[in-house]
Amino acid sequence: MANLKENLPHPTPPPYEGDEEDRVVRPVAVSPAELREILAQHGDRFEPILAVLRDQPWKELVTSRDLMDSLSAQGLELSERTLRLHLAEMAEVGLIERHGRRGYRLTEAGSEVTRELTVSRRIGSILYRMEETACQLTVDLAKGTGLVSINAYVIPQALLPMLCDEVEAVFKAGLAVGSRVLFTVPGEDILGREIPDGHIGLGTMCSLTLASVLMRRGVPTHAIFGGLLQVDAGKPQHFLEMIRYDATSLSPNEVFIRANLTSVSRAAKSGSGAITASFRELPMSALPAARAVMKDCEQAGFPGIMQLGRPGQQLLNIPVHEGRVGMILSTGLNPLASLWELDRSTPSRGTPALQLESSRPMVGPAPYEQLIPYQELRARAAAFIARQSSTSSSLHA
Repeated sequence: MANLKENLPHPTPPPYEGDEEDRVVRPVAVSPAELREILAQHGDRFEPILAVLRDQPWKELVTSRDLMDSLSAQGLELSERTLRLHLAEMAEVGLIERHGRRGYRLTEAGSEVTRELTVSRRIGSILYRMEETACQLTVDLAKGTGLVSINAYVIPQALLPMLCDEVEAVFKAGLAVGSRVLFTVPGEDILGREIPDGHIGLGTMCSLTLASVLMRRGVPTHAIFGGLLQVDAGKPQHFLEMIRYDATSLSPNEVFIRANLTSVSRAAKSGSGAITASFRELPMSALPAARAVMKDCEQAGFPGIMQLGRPGQQLLNIPVHEGRVGMILSTGLNPLASLWELDRSTPSRGTPALQLESSRPMVGPAPYEQLIPYQELRARAAAFIARQSSTSSSLHA
């Protein structure tokens, strides 16, 4: 096999003064044909690294330590020297950018190549990531402590008034998970991503939190599909669409939102509409424990378990396997869906768009203690805007 270096251009780099580790390395120009040839020879070595970079889209830069940890978790034991060599080669052909000690990120060309190289391995990968995340959570609803899983978004600050209205409506209607949200402002971070000026960060708990609570109470559940659920008078009626978790490379519920198929805002305010939901199955023997968890969640003011079925019987219009019980959970994406719906339906109102196409929701663990009751969100938002106004006035005085 030809050595990779034989295929790479070797421009003379400009003089650089300072620590080499801090140097920002930009890719050199490689033609599409040359890149194809290089990938044909070395794509197997690059693919695991590219997959890790793609699986962490919320991180602006991924450090070599993050890469090592993720690759080790997959059973790929690379030495630090080998990883650095691979990264240097990938940077040289334009697949990634190196930003010194701060880390690496995919280039536009690298993102396209990664989608192509990793599509087969990503089929059903969302299911495995969900199970892995649920095992990491430690929330104790009675104590109000531990790790929960959140869906996190970076949202233009101009949408704050509308955001507060929609979040309150969705939570009041019981169409979200739990009753707390994570609110962050510029200078802070959400799931490791810094909030830029002019934006805020919002985190809502996802159904993996409930899956973890059930698991820790002796109720193992298996995620079957994400679906578009019709509710009337606030109660589940039937599923309109569904995508199996083990047969997709995308988040099913995010697909429904992007396709403008939801009507969460209407469901929250009128009681009737289409929301995102998750359908799970659990063993028949775990049904009594599941009912106890459902009751405890209701008493703790922690909605999310929308309906629990009977052994071997259909739940709404969905059959379940023999000896299994169906369960429907609401999702943490419903607050985002309601804001997305209004954002797309009023394009001329003069405020920034959500830009979901370029800023996908992030999923990861966060301390439950850092979340605030959704009823406090409006006051926190108002205090943040007041501080900004005061700072701006001081600067112009």
